[in-house]
Amino acid sequence: MPGTSQTSAPSSAPGTQASGFKTTAPPGPNSKPDAATALLRDVNYVITAAKELRGLSDMQGTLELLRKADELTPDHPAIIAEMAQTYEQMGITAKATDAWRRIQLLGATKAGSYFELASRRLGAGSAAVSAPALSAPSGADGEKFLRLGACQAIRDFQVPSGERYVLHVPISRAGNRPINSQELNLEVFFFDRVNNQTVAQTIAPEPVESWQSAPVDWNGTGEELLDVVYHLPALSAAEIQQHGRRSYYGYMLRLYYNNKLQDVAAEPRDLLEFGSSPGAAPAGVNPLLPPMGK
Repeated sequence: MPGTSQTSAPSSAPGTQASGFKTTAPPGPNSKPDAATALLRDVNYVITAAKELRGLSDMQGTLELLRKADELTPDHPAIIAEMAQTYEQMGITAKATDAWRRIQLLGATKAGSYFELASRRLGAGSAAVSAPALSAPSGADGEKFLRLGACQAIRDFQVPSGERYVLHVPISRAGNRPINSQELNLEVFFFDRVNNQTVAQTIAPEPVESWQSAPVDWNGTGEELLDVVYHLPALSAAEIQQHGRRSYYGYMLRLYYNNKLQDVAAEPRDLLEFGSSPGAAPAGVNPLLPPMGK
């Protein structure tokens, strides 16, 4: 699957290069109040800093940052979505659900692409706003069989050259219905930051993928874990001249069951717009399906 890739926040310290762009550490205790407030009103800064803290597994610090930003910029869908994802990674499902519902309550116009993302996360479209339980009607065309959990991209600093990330992709069963593994299809797209200016689909070799356990049948806990490896070797001078200087930027996933879209995930969120027009799958991208264990 050349030119494809997947994501969650890379693990690197604030103030360093991460995902191909420079970030700034959150304001410290000695920062001037006005300067700190100005930073917290900068949504792009807040989202970048939150991803860095979450990549360092500082979930409480992430939530504290996002809550302060939410007070200064109420009901911004990007900030609320980061809260929801943080709660998901912490395993606090109820609060994650509340955050996704907050986005739905904003409406499609105000929430933009986050409205659709929230609807997919909740699994029952806009009706999930008032529904006490999230379940799709039996036999409906929009019925959900599977969903993506909180993905996490971990950088491997042991590689001698280039960049290597391992993307952990939890795929969960929606409800108690049996899953036919042959009907599952996951599309994975990786992206690079090019010359620290633009974003493009990766030129890294085809990712290596593997299921963490066998058989892959969604019995027991109802969740299966897929690992996908992104590895961009160090580029030669000729390759840099042809493709530009590149570094890992993020990923986008599309999960299908029985040829019906079940869920999407992306990190950063703006990659959700990638290939959004009908039938617009990028060239060179193949479904990601390693062999299933028997």
